[in-house]
Amino acid sequence: MCLLDIDNFKKLNDRLGHEVGDNALVHLVSVARRCMRPSDTLARYGGEEFVILMPDTLLDQGVEAMVRLQRELTKAFFLSGKEKLLITFSAGVAQLAPDETGANGIKRADRAMYLAKRAGKNRVMAG
Repeated sequence: MCLLDIDNFKKLNDRLGHEVGDNALVHLVSVARRCMRPSDTLARYGGEEFVILMPDTLLDQGVEAMVRLQRELTKAFFLSGKEKLLITFSAGVAQLAPDETGANGIKRADRAMYLAKRAGKNRVMAG
């Protein structure tokens, strides 16, 4: 599973307005869905955070999938009027142990995501 958070989202909302912020979220989801497998699930987790469930995926494969999504986002600029905006995210990826609860997996992914933010944003970390 992966928990991702759009980098500098509050600045985007403050500078360009909530409608542009909402459209940026839709843009992220659109690009993510193009990169995902049919078995993966994407859900908004709150604010500008999303969770992606990737069944039957090893930890390093999950990290690779999120890095691919970051690359796709850099190719697919988000347009606000005539302004091209680069949307980036920081992500934490965790692989559930057989006896682990989903809530505990989310906590580990969340910790890894905050490590990615502290390391400079636009990064993916395993937790």
